[in-house]
Amino acid sequence: MTEHTADTVDMTWALNELARERGIVNVLLFTSDGLLLAASDGLSREDAERACAAFSGMKALNQDLSGFCGLNDGDADGDGRLTWRHIVSDMKDHTVLVFAAGRRTGVGVSVRGDSMSQEVAVAITATMKMIRGLRPVLEARERPAPARTS
Repeated sequence: MTEHTADTVDMTWALNELARERGIVNVLLFTSDGLLLAASDGLSREDAERACAAFSGMKALNQDLSGFCGLNDGDADGDGRLTWRHIVSDMKDHTVLVFAAGRRTGVGVSVRGDSMSQEVAVAITATMKMIRGLRPVLEARERPAPARTS
């Protein structure tokens, strides 16, 4: 039996569904190391790949803030880092939302409107609902263990 993972299933359909919500401009699914897994229609591959790299960096920066938050190595997630859940990047006329979607995947959503707009509230709710619905596939994304050399 084949296990379906975010690496083996085209998730574009789910991203396109989310992109139909009012105010959502683009949606993409990325790996924790910044690789593009899927993007909503209308987003160029070049723009999607650049955004994935940026989101991966944002995720890494946020995880490294445990000391700033007053936590010692043993206070956070076993590896001394905070558990990343989401990032809100509020700009004048747009908001970028970045969500943890699994251990090694994330979802980026661009929305028309500032972070206090109704469109952003709807986008947050819709994105979290999509992630919950796809959690088994998104959580199953595992890299194969490296081959041992002797």
